[in-house]
Amino acid sequence: MIVSLTFDDGYGRHFEIAKVLYGLDVRASFYVITGLQKYCGKNTLIKEPKLLKEMHDMGHEIGSHTHTHRNLTLIDDGSVERECRISANVLEEVLGERPMGLAYPYGAHDERVIRIVSEYYRYARTMGELNRWNEHLDSHRVGSMGIRHLIKYPLRALAGKNTKLVVLTFHDEPLRIIRLTVELLKDMGFRMMPLREALMNLGVI
Repeated sequence: MIVSLTFDDGYGRHFEIAKVLYGLDVRASFYVITGLQKYCGKNTLIKEPKLLKEMHDMGHEIGSHTHTHRNLTLIDDGSVERECRISANVLEEVLGERPMGLAYPYGAHDERVIRIVSEYYRYARTMGELNRWNEHLDSHRVGSMGIRHLIKYPLRALAGKNTKLVVLTFHDEPLRIIRLTVELLKDMGFRMMPLREALMNLGVI
């Protein structure tokens, strides 16, 4: 079983989390808002792009959370395109390579949004009930969930449910929660890797 740890919004403190995970030999995916230096009253990583590059050099994946974190289903095609294009360009300039993945703000997407996003990103991650357990892997509807749902995994396994990939999404949880999650996943024998790598291994992208 593959598990990917993903972090949304790109808060400044995610740099410390990235360092701790690196020390635990775990690589994760961090989805960054590229056009806001503060979000929810907290500094974002785009304020210090050298930290993003350092996270990338640790082996973590840096992906897009759009440029200004707008609900893509509520804006017109041109605005969706700009949110994708500008964010991809900013990250490419910082990292020296094009980002492969995007996390939809609020998990919001529809067929129109997917069509535009797929022109810039090889995959996109959502959240919530839709495809939470990734029973059907879809490159632009990759499901994810909060850690509270992980307790259901043993029951699903006993019931023979087909789960090839578990994607956990964090925002601003305490570091101790993340450490405990990593320890639990290691005890359960899960393989942890960035979402980009997981999807490539599974032949989705």
